[in-house]
Amino acid sequence: MDTNPFQSPAPGPSGPAPTGTRPTALLVFGILNIVFGLLGLCGTAASSAMFFVDLPQDPGMPNPALELIKSDSTYRLIMQTMIVLGCLASLALLVGGIGLLLVKAWGRTLSIGYAWYAIVSVVAGMLVNWLYLLQPMLAQGEAGGLGQAAAIGGAVGGMISGCFSVIYPVVLLIFMYRPAVRAAFGPPPELA
Repeated sequence: MDTNPFQSPAPGPSGPAPTGTRPTALLVFGILNIVFGLLGLCGTAASSAMFFVDLPQDPGMPNPALELIKSDSTYRLIMQTMIVLGCLASLALLVGGIGLLLVKAWGRTLSIGYAWYAIVSVVAGMLVNWLYLLQPMLAQGEAGGLGQAAAIGGAVGGMISGCFSVIYPVVLLIFMYRPAVRAAFGPPPELA
């Protein structure tokens, strides 16, 4: 039986994946990007509520973080900017996940861009929380009482969780630069 001249040759057992095939990493990270992108959009919507909805507080135990947002215009502007950028990053992650599932080069590019943004954003967020929230509360000492202690605990917990939130972007970067993932998108375009 003759071979079909229109059929591309099968890859060898140790050869790179042919262009257009989807490595398992693209499927996994495509799905994870979509899930985390949707969760990020929900989170930014909930975070933005503090600017539009007057959240009820216990008068005996005020929330120093909410009070700071209401009283410090610089901190409020930083938080609003971070929420908008977080929403855009979540959209990029969602669209990047779709691109990874479709084996589109722009999906890989968006995923890499998101990962770098997320790493920088976590570091910047921790710095802002340290400078504007945690450091002033620690300087007040015992004056704040139980409400201050709860806010300090929340800020420290937020900084610790910030360290964990860098894990996914770092792992995403590692996998997006793996040879099998790069090969799935074909050779890079030549510059004229």
